Amino acid sequence: MNYFIYTSYIALLFCLSICFFHFFKLISLGAPKDLSKKSGSISAGVLYSNTVAMSPVQKESAYKHIPTYIAGIMLHIGSFVAILCFVILFFDLYTEDAVSTFFFQQRLISTFISCILWMSSCCGIVLIIKRVVSTKLRSISNADDFISTGLVTLFLLISAKLFTVYGFHNLFHQFFSHQLHELIFCAYFIFATLLFIYIPIGKLKHVVYYFAARYHLGFFYGRRGTWPPKSINN
Repeated sequence: MNYFIYTSYIALLFCLSICFFHFFKLISLGAPKDLSKKSGSISAGVLYSNTVAMSPVQKESAYKHIPTYIAGIMLHIGSFVAILCFVILFFDLYTEDAVSTFFFQQRLISTFISCILWMSSCCGIVLIIKRVVSTKLRSISNADDFISTGLVTLFLLISAKLFTVYGFHNLFHQFFSHQLHELIFCAYFIFATLLFIYIPIGKLKHVVYYFAARYHLGFFYGRRGTWPPKSINN
């Protein structure tokens, strides 16, 4: 069983290494080169780009698909929570449950996290179904879209199942005392391994490029005084 644990941690190390490589490569490129006359605030544009500009009412068509927008947000939140739980369980192996005791000793916190994982899983399933059923979405989708969303959703599902049934604090104690169902345990680390390997390969690596993209947008429109948009009264 230890093989599955260590394989998933190696996959996580691989994922972080490649993502940090992309991140530092982006930083090495420096700020965008713009020869236009500055007429606005770059910092205000970047701040707006990462806050108000991400709301559905400021996007081109997201305001027409609010349920899908919310489902996407929930899927992202659940993904980060699931990965955080994975990292915490990793530290549990070497801290004798000190980390999970600090985070999950309160039943309210454990229940809240379980609810997030289940809700995010359902959102992932709905988004996959919509991509398959919708003719417009299916026509612009490729294999990467289905693989990425599918891997994230499967990891969320198995995380929700694992943590809800066996809890957080005693998870590894139950495994090492042979009380944890072997199939669920193996599936959890197998899906974690597949996900971490695929993140820097497929579209999921936008977790790195997102920040650069929003910075460049804020830089471009902020320098020109377009972002933040001025009110009509001004």
